[in-house]
Amino acid sequence: MIATATGARDAIRAMKAYTLELREAATKLNQNESPFDFPEPLKREVLARASRIPWNVYPEFEASRLRTALANAYGLAPESILAGNGSNELLAAAIATFVEPGRRVAFARPTFALYEKLITIAGGEPVPIDIDPRTGVLPLDRVNADVVIVCSPNNPTGGVLPRGGIQRLLDSGAVVLFDRAYGDFDDDVLPPLDDRLIVFSTFSKAWGLAALRLGWLCTTPSTAAEIRKAKLPYSLNVVSEETAIVALENRAYRDANVAAILAERERLFDAMRAIDGIEPFPSRANFIAFRCRDARATFESLCAAGVLIRDVSSYPNLDGCLRVSVGSREQNDRFLAALENA
Repeated sequence: MIATATGARDAIRAMKAYTLELREAATKLNQNESPFDFPEPLKREVLARASRIPWNVYPEFEASRLRTALANAYGLAPESILAGNGSNELLAAAIATFVEPGRRVAFARPTFALYEKLITIAGGEPVPIDIDPRTGVLPLDRVNADVVIVCSPNNPTGGVLPRGGIQRLLDSGAVVLFDRAYGDFDDDVLPPLDDRLIVFSTFSKAWGLAALRLGWLCTTPSTAAEIRKAKLPYSLNVVSEETAIVALENRAYRDANVAAILAERERLFDAMRAIDGIEPFPSRANFIAFRCRDARATFESLCAAGVLIRDVSSYPNLDGCLRVSVGSREQNDRFLAALENA
């Protein structure tokens, strides 16, 4: 593509930036964050460890200690793992590795909006596949592309791939970029590694570490070596790395938080379904999308009551829809009361 007089490429000028409507609210349920902060004793342990590391030199080039900790926790080889500044950084590196001009890249619609932007930046041909938001499942028989990006559970609909879905995508011959950012709320099981399968995970959601920007991917060692070439060096700082290592040493706190969120998700879903005019969609993630009579009016009414959720009504196939993160019991009760009033 030819750059314009401004210097920006045409493809970039035609894009809209990934944005979020920033508002203040006492009850914040708009970004699928965990309602549970990292435990204070573990924060102190992280800072104590980090203080013993020199800060005047760059961190470990390959984050080998974290990769070893992840390998031990998930039964993998360290050579199969890359760690980075959030899973989005690693997703961008993988797309840069596998997507080039003319290469078709399929993804569900609606899904995480960043996928299409990264495909476009790489020069690939986006191939959106419309899904029913009530099920939120990518129709596997309609996938015909060189690369497939699949989020399961899918954001923002909450649906999951059917059993064997990853293998069916691989059998099509495609490279599969599997984003399991919300997988800890479903089955927490990694699929078998394959040269054409890259699995992305995050510490932001179930682990309650969104502020630290921690992500990792796993694939075969040979594929990881190729993606490493496109990944930025030194993207993970020592505090983030120590936090992830301490978290992996204390998985019980994450498991307890996930159990509490799942119980609240079911309670929240049942309560929403009982409210006249509200149609919640079944979800296997830590959020629930729902359709209502007037999405914008409902969103504004909730904001006025001090409850901030996500307006997704402008997403394809999500007209009239909003999305709420599953919070603590107290947060969810405030949301339900505001929703009934709205």
